[in-house]
Amino acid sequence: MTQELLIEVHRPVLYKQQLALDLLQHYTELTRDELLLCFDNGAVWQETRGKPQRIYDPARVLSKGHKIHLYCNHSTLSPCPFVPVLVADLERFSIWNKPSGMLSQGSKWGDHWTLYRWIKQHHWPERETFITHRLDRFTQGLMIVAHDADTNKKLHRQFEGREIQKTYRAIVQGLLAIGEQQTLTAPVDEREAETQLQVLDQRPADKLSLLEIHPKTGRKHQIRIHLAGIAHPVVNDRNYGQPPFDGDLMLQASALEFAHPQDGTPLKLELAPRDLLKFS
Repeated sequence: MTQELLIEVHRPVLYKQQLALDLLQHYTELTRDELLLCFDNGAVWQETRGKPQRIYDPARVLSKGHKIHLYCNHSTLSPCPFVPVLVADLERFSIWNKPSGMLSQGSKWGDHWTLYRWIKQHHWPERETFITHRLDRFTQGLMIVAHDADTNKKLHRQFEGREIQKTYRAIVQGLLAIGEQQTLTAPVDEREAETQLQVLDQRPADKLSLLEIHPKTGRKHQIRIHLAGIAHPVVNDRNYGQPPFDGDLMLQASALEFAHPQDGTPLKLELAPRDLLKFS
């Protein structure tokens, strides 16, 4: 397959019972093995009463009135190039170190480049995995993945209630005094936003500073926007920073502090010192 691969199939189910794989084989030039990959990688959808839902089972029986949708491009058939690292397994949920570039949420073209689906495909096929919260694609660091619906719901509520304290690290352009603290409050998308930062280190020769950051609100790209707004953008921030760009975005979710969603036990999960973002 080439980079130009782009296939979409949208078919109604015309008979009482049809297997999903059999239905698609009639309407695409993809081989059987490629179609099976599309299923496993989350690129096939069943639409029932106007509501689409991913289906992973090629033997799913579809009924008259359903619709089936297939979306396939080069990435759909490409293996996930990222490998996350398990930080802690707490049975009903787990904590992972997500590498830069790995997705938190999939698209219509598939979800196998996401953390939750990677766990299902490569690590714990017997466990359910849920999207509990998100990190920007190019932000590395700690993510929580729930393994049952009840735990997922409780963790969602904690995130929405700002009950989970997040700590980030960033390497930014420009020099800030070691120990300096700032609170940034510029609105993001016309909404209230607050980011607290402290300077941990600096590298004068390259005019770079290392920050510890505590966002008090959770606006999209909040940290990156606030730091760019004070003329200290995150290194390799291709959205808000300044070239040259070379390598990964230097932003990392380094710690999470929250109450266990089932028994309320205080938890603090941190990256090991060797994994913390720092000057090389």
